[in-house]
Amino acid sequence: MSRVLEFEGIRNFRHFGEYATPDGAKVRSGLYRSGHFHNATEADRQKLVDMNISVVADLRRPHERDHEPSQWGEGLRVLQSNVAGHKEPPHLRFIREGDMSLDGVAAWMRATYRRLPNEPGNQEVFAAGLRELATHGAEEGFVVHCAAGKDRTGIFCALTLALAGVEREAIYTDYLMTNEAVDYDALVPMVQKRLRDSYQRDVPADAMRLFLGVEADYLDEAFDEIGSAEAYASGVLGLSDDEIAAVRAKLIAR
Repeated sequence: MSRVLEFEGIRNFRHFGEYATPDGAKVRSGLYRSGHFHNATEADRQKLVDMNISVVADLRRPHERDHEPSQWGEGLRVLQSNVAGHKEPPHLRFIREGDMSLDGVAAWMRATYRRLPNEPGNQEVFAAGLRELATHGAEEGFVVHCAAGKDRTGIFCALTLALAGVEREAIYTDYLMTNEAVDYDALVPMVQKRLRDSYQRDVPADAMRLFLGVEADYLDEAFDEIGSAEAYASGVLGLSDDEIAAVRAKLIAR
């Protein structure tokens, strides 16, 4: 059965729970990841209700949220950061001014994954999301998202699964699923046109796909920066040993 769930206005929505751990346990269900909710329809909102989703962790910066306000519906607990960060989203500045060759995109993406775990706004929502999961009811749904649901979201999900004891191979499988969940044959030409119209930039399709997708070596950079999941959760995010133990206990299905 596919982990990818179809929505009318939300891209890259999928389940990131139910992975096995080496000791024979399994991560709980009800854990979801996606792109932004700006284009969510009424049918999408009703589907979230039917899925019993109660918490949304939104990793976008304030100006991203202002530019594309979320259409979540009512009754959700929302985790966000008010750290302003960059005046212009780094990815927009890059596609406007950066080296959009294949090598240039790959280098920028690797640098991005070294930067993202160290950004205060991301750290704030990472910590809040993990603390929520430490007390989250097994019957409640949890969804984390950023803009595309692949980079900031991918790091949070990788960190969460690592804390649950999931092996790296499965963590990378979940991360790389973006490349299957998103229709890049439709998305790439749409973004290419937007760049031509907005910035008078012609970006080759292969470089555009590399920019919009994910690669294993991107996540390698994030894990190199983070070190062990427990040390990062404790030393950087400020979770106590008891909180980390509670996260792990709540993530494992009973």
